[in-house]
Amino acid sequence: MKKFISIILLILLQNITLEVMADTCVPQTPVRAKNLTVPLVVQLPIQTATAPTGTVLFKKEASLAQLTGSHSLIANDCLKKFKKILSGRMTTTQSGSGVFTTSTEGLGLRATLVFDKAKHPHKEWVLPFNEPVTDLASDAITTDDIKLRFEAIKTGMIKGGTVSVQLPSLLSLNDNSLVVNLAMKILAAKSHCSIQMLTPQIDLPAIDAATIEKQRTSKAYPANVNLLCFNTQKASINIEGNNNANTPSVFNNLATDNAASGVGIEMLYDGSTLTPGRPIDIGLPNQSNYALPISVRYARLNEKIKEGNIKAQITLRINYL
Repeated sequence: MKKFISIILLILLQNITLEVMADTCVPQTPVRAKNLTVPLVVQLPIQTATAPTGTVLFKKEASLAQLTGSHSLIANDCLKKFKKILSGRMTTTQSGSGVFTTSTEGLGLRATLVFDKAKHPHKEWVLPFNEPVTDLASDAITTDDIKLRFEAIKTGMIKGGTVSVQLPSLLSLNDNSLVVNLAMKILAAKSHCSIQMLTPQIDLPAIDAATIEKQRTSKAYPANVNLLCFNTQKASINIEGNNNANTPSVFNNLATDNAASGVGIEMLYDGSTLTPGRPIDIGLPNQSNYALPISVRYARLNEKIKEGNIKAQITLRINYL
């Protein structure tokens, strides 16, 4: 009888031991500590200067694996046992809702962590935050499951050129098994200018040949040329074309039908004659689009004048930085 009882007790003890072992989480894959750096290049767009405050000037979203080149395990399936906390922090001054200052005056940065794993709820946290890893998932998490979204936001008048920004420990786990740093380079908006004309052809009124012969030039007529510039510190204009060898400021008559002779065309900027190869610096007002004080006129050459048609072709070039 005693032997029978012993067998029953042994079986019960064995069952209890098996149940305890079943509740113990044994990680299938060890998690190695990782210190990752996200390199981020922020190229400010051409319209940076004219964009209103609050405009998102730059946006990039990608997985941590894509951003760092590291496809690795962040947390294994023993999340409840290890009780890890994922933190996102910004080390600069807050300048708005979730927006923090950068080394570029007038430019803020907003960073968002996005959990995007198949068959799991989509979740987002704007930095800074502190969340248990179990709020993301109850199973293993890799660098492919977490995304980072970076937004550069205009917070005021932007000043400054190219700068580098270092944000250490942008993301981290409380046991330091994961540390993600940000190395950001902000590139100033590229300068850009363009010449705009409603009609590239300028038609001048007919003028009496005797008037040109006596006065040497006619009155000047507006060319209706506009200049559109962004992020430009200085600019100059120059002209090119088939100009006269003896009088370089005058462009030769290219008409083939009943062509006049002894007369060409001159271009002026703010009343001053333009000559090919001699660029003129121009002022840049605060407005980005304004009319250039450019005009054209008839001009006499040092030869006999003959009545007829006049046609000249002038190329206007803008140099800027």
